[in-house]
Amino acid sequence: MGQRRVPIVSFVAPSGTGKTTYLEKLVPALAARGLRVLVIKHDVHGFEVDRPGKDTWRLRRAGAYGVLIANGEQMALMASVDGDQSLLSLSERYAGEVDLVISEGYRRSAAAKILVHRQAAGEHYQPGDLEPLLAVVSDEDLAPGVPSFPLDDAAPCAEFLESHFIPQETSSRAITGVILAGGMSRRMGTDKAALQLGGEQVLPQLVRRLLPLCSGGVIVVRRAGQELPTLPDGTQVEVDLLPEHAALGGLYTGLALARTPFIFLAACDMPLLSADLVAWLRDLPGDSDVIVPVRSDGLEPLHAIYGYRCLGAIKRALLSGEFRMDGWLGAVRVERVGEQRWRQQHSSGDSFLNVNRPDDLQRAEAVLNSG
Repeated sequence: MGQRRVPIVSFVAPSGTGKTTYLEKLVPALAARGLRVLVIKHDVHGFEVDRPGKDTWRLRRAGAYGVLIANGEQMALMASVDGDQSLLSLSERYAGEVDLVISEGYRRSAAAKILVHRQAAGEHYQPGDLEPLLAVVSDEDLAPGVPSFPLDDAAPCAEFLESHFIPQETSSRAITGVILAGGMSRRMGTDKAALQLGGEQVLPQLVRRLLPLCSGGVIVVRRAGQELPTLPDGTQVEVDLLPEHAALGGLYTGLALARTPFIFLAACDMPLLSADLVAWLRDLPGDSDVIVPVRSDGLEPLHAIYGYRCLGAIKRALLSGEFRMDGWLGAVRVERVGEQRWRQQHSSGDSFLNVNRPDDLQRAEAVLNSG
């Protein structure tokens, strides 16, 4: 629920036409536009990627159904399968953090298809052989009325694929505000969702502060049975989908339920949250999946922006027993915004103040009164 299906396009041509040569040009052209691409190649002849004598080969020979090898730069899975895997099932399983899936082959799949045609090649498919036909890459005018791109230059096709498949934001990054209110508040001794500062309840203040910045509105994540203060009209209140996983479960809930590509995540115990700093983080250029401020004592993951592509990485972290907020960040693109940089926008750093204990609340009250 809430996870966008990654678009798929299949490049189709008989063997020897030049599909792979063309894709070698297209993939870097898409990467230059900031897109992450997963390429899935269909091979009907059989293949072997492991090497005899390597540890992975030995473990598979010992009877493992699958062996996965990974380090900080790459990973590979060697596994048995029970029959040919559909293009859609492979995409849903492995495309969690990419923008576009390109397949080479899969002519009979339901995915949109681009025909690769070289006049000098011996065997050809015709446009009428493929359904649905999205475009043609060819060195001749093969299909009038269908978008057509040259074989020797991949940039026009890359531009077309981006405009056709990737939603374009007309202004700043579209975000939904997500406020986590379901913590147990053990150190505070009272429910932090009901805290007051300056004579007003904090949680409604936070919602009002975020609403003008968030085109997707504001979601407040609570625990089952928890009563919340009266919140501004239009606030979306949701029960935590994974309450046993603390803040990471709340992040997953917010991402799964948001209707925008990104969310801004905050905790309900951040009474001095700066709307100006949130807006600045939202509008930072780039294609990162996470934008997280860094202070001298570490990351601020409860004052950060997260994209929908984080869902797959978070799900895998939870399944593996990794519940830390930063334990999965290596699987996505992260922009760490250093202290020197964000202090140019927000010199005090008060936006990050958490009130975990009564004395923290007193300190926040003093800061508020001094302002």
